[in-house]
Amino acid sequence: MTANNPQKNNSKKSTRVCEQELLDVIGVNATLALERAFSASYLYIPARAPSKAIINAVGLTAAMKLVDHFGCGDIWVPKSLLTKYRNISICEEKDQGKTLPELAQKFKTGIPNIRRILKQKGIQA
Repeated sequence: MTANNPQKNNSKKSTRVCEQELLDVIGVNATLALERAFSASYLYIPARAPSKAIINAVGLTAAMKLVDHFGCGDIWVPKSLLTKYRNISICEEKDQGKTLPELAQKFKTGIPNIRRILKQKGIQA
């Protein structure tokens, strides 16, 4: 490390990134897009320029922020924000009259899982 090249961040190797850190760095919409594309997996963030896959997932601005903050290492991309948004959508659509089979098909999950989500939110299945 030289005076002209200070280390940007101490979390450079393989790290399990806190979802809040992703939200702080790239925002809600880009975090959701990142989770849609790479959820529950490790993602290598290059040191200098983002990969085409990352740019396609979150856009150039957010991809550059990822490189600046996490560059030269793997990060774990969680899926909890995506799951929260999905569960909210399931509840809203159930309130609009969708049936359990319709919800299961749309959200690509089983009817028992739909029932569990609705029960957790206090909604009659």
